[in-house]
Parts: sequence; C-alpha cells; structure tokens
Amino acid sequence: MSKEVKTISVKHNKSNNTEEAKLTAGAPADSAEQPEEETSPATLDQAVIEEFERELAEARRQADENYDKYLRAVAELENVRKRLEKTYQDRVTQVRRDLLRRFLEVADNLERALKAAEDGADIVAGVELTYRHLQQLLSEEGVEAIQAVGKPFDPMKHEAVSVVPADGVEDETVIAEERRGYTHQGELLRPSRVHVAKQSETTEDEG
Repeated sequence: MSKEVKTISVKHNKSNNTEEAKLTAGAPADSAEQPEEETSPATLDQAVIEEFERELAEARRQADENYDKYLRAVAELENVRKRLEKTYQDRVTQVRRDLLRRFLEVADNLERALKAAEDGADIVAGVELTYRHLQQLLSEEGVEAIQAVGKPFDPMKHEAVSVVPADGVEDETVIAEERRGYTHQGELLRPSRVHVAKQSETTEDEG
C-alpha cells in the first residue's frame, strides 16, 4: 500500500514539474523587446506638411533674394546706359566745338578781307586766301569735292537741275555745275547740282 502511494506521489510531482516547465517555456520573458508603436497617418501627414512649409519658406526666401538682385542689376544697367549716353554726348559736343573752332579761323580771314576792302585793298586776294584755307580744313576732315563737269551723270552723286540740248557732247554728260557736291570719307555728304547734256533732235537725225 505504501509503495503505491509513493509511486502516485512521484508521478504527480513529475506531472506538476512538466506543466510548470511548459508554462515557464510558453510565458514571455521580461527581457524580451516590446514591439514599437506604429506611427499614425495623422502624424505622417503633419510631418509632410511641416517639411513642405520649410521648403516653401526657403523657396520664397530665395525668390526674394533673386528679385532683389534683379532690381539691383536693372538699376546698375540703367546707370551704365546713362553714363554711356552722357559720355557720347560730351564727345559729340567736344568734336563739334573743335570743328567750329577751326572754322572760326575762316571767319577771321573773311573779316580781315572785308576790312582790307574798306581800306581800298583788293578784296579778291583775301577771299581767295580764305577759300584755300577753307578747302584745306575740309580736306583735313576727310571732305573731298566731287568732280562732276565732263563726267557721265551719276544719280548717286549728282542731282540734275536741268537737261540742256548740246551738240558734240554725249547724252547724259554733266556740262555745268550749279553747286559743288562733297563726300566725307568716301560717303556722300551732299550731291552736286548739275546741268546734263542731251543731243538735239537734229543731231540725232543726222546720226
């Protein structure tokens, strides 16, 4: 009888130990890591909005900075334009003054010629001297007279005042000059006003 009790007691203890071991093995350990809490969609949306707002603020700052640079560049360009325009106008004015100053010498010579005429001197010599001086000034400035008389009529250099019947002269030949023309550095300054020859009908019939 006592042996059976002991056997049952041992079996019961073993069974309890086995169940305790199973319970111990199945129970979560205190040191095991707990799963991280999931971020809610609302939190993600707020983070995206904040990042977007930061980027937008930076973009606005850069836009304001670029616009300020643009305004400064426009102002500087306008200042440069004004300086160049003033420099150009000053240069043109100086060139005009230099040229006018040289022509004042021609006026001085004419005054001397007129004064000499009042004293009974020959005015022609004074006028001729003044004219030669004027031609010299024009030549130094690159101005040259157009040689028109005896040349074929050239509409690029000549302005026909009249057509004159003339024998022994080819048609459209300049036979007289009413006003001399000039060129400046090879470009037309003003055309010569000329009279152009045209053979008479009698001469044409004979030909």
